Amino acid sequence: MRTLLLTTALALSLSGCAGSDQDLETEPTGAVTTAVDVGTAPGTELAYGESATLVWKPTADVSGELELSVDAVAEQRASVLDGWTRDEALVAARPYFVSVSLTNTGESDLAGQVVPLYLRDDRDRLGAPWTLGGDFEACQSGPLTTPFAPGDSTTMCLVYLAPDGARVEDVVFEPTEGYDPISWTGEVGRPKADSDRSRKSREPRG
Repeated sequence: MRTLLLTTALALSLSGCAGSDQDLETEPTGAVTTAVDVGTAPGTELAYGESATLVWKPTADVSGELELSVDAVAEQRASVLDGWTRDEALVAARPYFVSVSLTNTGESDLAGQVVPLYLRDDRDRLGAPWTLGGDFEACQSGPLTTPFAPGDSTTMCLVYLAPDGARVEDVVFEPTEGYDPISWTGEVGRPKADSDRSRKSREPRG
């Protein structure tokens, strides 16, 4: 049985550490969804950069349809969260930035909706994307922009945390439990060594 990793403990541990004057919301986003059997067939396996048509009902009153591609997945150094958490429970969590491209191909404004797109780790656990508020500019993860009307397109960076040293297996669209997920796999970008970054910072410009 697959585990949907809601990571409540991690959500509590990622409390605002960037200063008391910052409005920091740090939690995995979530959505109550209903699957709809149209669009790209459940169980479809795609490579990074390939598009799928995702159809689901975020709420009883809203029907969502998106053309979405997972463009890139890049592992980050744990230090990317420096200043955003003091909790050592995150030391073993492996951050990933996931780049996606989306177009609203349906008839509903999807403003503020959360796409049920999860990172599945190599222990078969699903992790929801995290919303980091304030000035976390490295990856502005969050729900769809407002407005996000029919025909609108955007690119997004989503933050995921794989706990306990796990690694990404794939990225999946899974609107409900028991849905055969649409998945994306490919080469995962690896974080650069500190020495590489330091050497580049010392290189003369001109």
